[in-house]
Amino acid sequence: MMSDWTSDLDWSKSALLVIDLQNDYCHWQGAEVLNGGDVTRRTAILPAVQQLIDAAHRSSTPVIFVRTTHEPSTTSAAWSTRRKGKEWRHPYCLTGTWGTEYFGVAPEEGDLEVTKHRFSGFVGTDLELRLRALGRETLIMTGVDTNVCVESTMRDGFMRDFACVLVTDATAAGSAEEHAAACATLGRYFGWTARTATVVAQLDTVGPWIPGLGEALAAG
Repeated sequence: MMSDWTSDLDWSKSALLVIDLQNDYCHWQGAEVLNGGDVTRRTAILPAVQQLIDAAHRSSTPVIFVRTTHEPSTTSAAWSTRRKGKEWRHPYCLTGTWGTEYFGVAPEEGDLEVTKHRFSGFVGTDLELRLRALGRETLIMTGVDTNVCVESTMRDGFMRDFACVLVTDATAAGSAEEHAAACATLGRYFGWTARTATVVAQLDTVGPWIPGLGEALAAG
């Protein structure tokens, strides 16, 4: 991509998506660790994600927390095959449990929440409706896992004609190799990749949103 790609996007019409930063995926007592996984890479992104949330709040950019819950009524036979070949002694993100709660960051007043039951934040949710209603055109992607839920959501967002920016140091996967492969694919075919500092700098060029200002200027 050309170095000035940031000027191709309307950052005043962006939204920050925070995907699956939840106890079962990130906490050292959550299901991921209990099932033998490592959450080190996931916890390491928290400072970057918080920087982006703070920048979004400064610029009145919508912050949307997307989280996963599972229960028998949302689990089909086909969906269960995602566990094929894996020994899960502890289930992930059962509805109503501690494991579904946010880890490290959490919605503040004015932030939005979307609950999903599949990898993509667009499947079976009102995420697209909210984004359209808010007039959003650019999605800033953060959270976990880069190669699963973040990638699925970014691909679906691109297919719905949203511009997408993957923040590479504010996303993480189970391994460095999985993260790198996902970043390469998403940056090549489904949008742009950037570091937190680049995105924060762009959001800081966006003035705070003032209700009714546009109408007042037009009338004047």
